[in-house]
This record gives sequence, structure tokens and C-alpha cells, in this order.
Amino acid sequence: MTKIHFADVLRLRKSLHGLKQSSHEWSGTYNRFVMSIGFGASLVDGGLFVLEDQGTVVAAVILYVDDLLIIANNGMIRQIKDQIKKRFRMQDPSSASFCLGMIIERVRDHHTIDIHQHSNIRTNLAKFRMDEYRPVAMPMAMKLQKWKPKVEAHDPTIYQSMIGSLMYMMTATGLNMACALRVRSRYNDDPSNKHMVALKLVFRYLNSTENWRLHSRGVLGESTLRDGAPRCNMDSDYAGCPDGYESTSGLDITFGGAVDRRSRKQKLTAQSTTYAEYYAFRVCCMRLTQISHL
Repeated sequence: MTKIHFADVLRLRKSLHGLKQSSHEWSGTYNRFVMSIGFGASLVDGGLFVLEDQGTVVAAVILYVDDLLIIANNGMIRQIKDQIKKRFRMQDPSSASFCLGMIIERVRDHHTIDIHQHSNIRTNLAKFRMDEYRPVAMPMAMKLQKWKPKVEAHDPTIYQSMIGSLMYMMTATGLNMACALRVRSRYNDDPSNKHMVALKLVFRYLNSTENWRLHSRGVLGESTLRDGAPRCNMDSDYAGCPDGYESTSGLDITFGGAVDRRSRKQKLTAQSTTYAEYYAFRVCCMRLTQISHL
């Protein structure tokens, strides 16, 4: 080996597992490879790459860390897999049935795809000992405020762990929990026992909806085919936050099935219900523009 002096500057030829730049190097390596075989990067999603033929998308590759989903016809999928195997070592489970905690069920005869997290929900219910609690029909049953000094505090570590588990399930398939979790997550730093009771209500709601799933059908409805665009329903809650009197924007986007559902506190304080509605409309238009580029 060559003797190295402390004043020397070394060039890293290969990123090592565990270094801070490892994820950055892996992302750059993968992006360069996918684009070298003809794919183009999406403008709105850094993990989505599409392959076009005369302006028509014929294949899509979605990457999350080191989990890969390929969407195309069977012949095209085999070609893409063969090209990837020449560059990277990979496992090939053929048809996707499980990804990132989501179970994917496809019925080819009916042209439908169902995505759910039944096993993940049961695991988290058992983890926090909520699997034997009585189910409820609604996750929102009370208006929460910041606790006062005389109110007994609760351990924020457990509260934050429960919020994190619910957040993951919400972003994947639990779109119906968006509004409830938005309210509960405001009190991550300093929750009280009342906040913990409200959070457990969401787990009890999961007990009654664990078998719910996202259902997408291959044959779109007549209205969707006629319009050629996704549909969006939006609304706002003027000064609904009891702590700072901020308003809330909510939207629901469908296109042959559920696409996106959001509930977020508005960044600006609305002075009227009209202003709150216009702010929610702006958020809706922004999200529709992003989805139209996918």
C-alpha cells in the first residue's frame, strides 16, 4: 500500500455503505443509467421515469430507495428487467404483490387493482396494544387545543411514534385519515392526556376500516373519458384552528379511482371565508397541474 500523508486529499472512487453521500451517489448512478436506456425524468416526481414512443408513454419506472416498480406491457417489462440486471444485482419477484407495506391485488379479468395495508394495520394495532379496543366509525370526535400548565402532560416519544406509524399508512392508502392526523400532529412537541385519547381514537377507527382499500378500475367512466382530466373536489374551513384561528384547505382528486386527498392548514391567515375558499382553490389548481404532468 502507498503511504498516505495527512495533508493528502483522496478521491473516493466508490461510495461506501453508511456514508452520508451514499444515498446521493446511488440516486445519481441509478438516474444516469435509466436515462441512458431511453427513459426521461418526470418534472414533478424525482423517482418517476417514463419511456415515450412518438409522444405516447409506453413504460414507467418508479424508484423508492432500492425498491423498483415497472409499469408496462409484459414484453416491455422483460426487456427493461434484462437491461437492469446487466447493470445491477436485483431480485425479480415477477408480478408485484407487495411493496413498502402495501399489498397489491390485481384481477386481470375485471381490469381492477386493489391496494391495501391490512397486515401493516394489524401489526401497528398490536404494537400499540390497540387491537382489542372497540372500533369507532369516525376518527374526529373533539376539537383539540394546546394544553394548559395545569393539564397533565403525556410522554411525547410514544405520541410521536404513534403519529409516525399513522402517517406512513395515511400517505400510502389511508387517505381517509388525512384530516384527523393533520390535527393530531400539531401537538407532537408537548401532548397532553387529552391529545393521547384523541390519537387513540384514530387507531380505533382503523379497527373498523382495516379492510378498506384503494380500488382502481381499468375501464374509466364515461364522464372521465369525455373530460379527459381528473376531477377535484375542494373546500375550506375558515378559522377552524382553535389555537391560531388559521383556516384549513381540503381536496379530493379522482381519476378512475382515488388519486390524492389532502387536508392542510393554510399558511396565510384568511380575513374572510371568501379568501379561505380562494386559497383552497389555488392549492387545488396547483395539485392538478402537478398530477397532469405525471
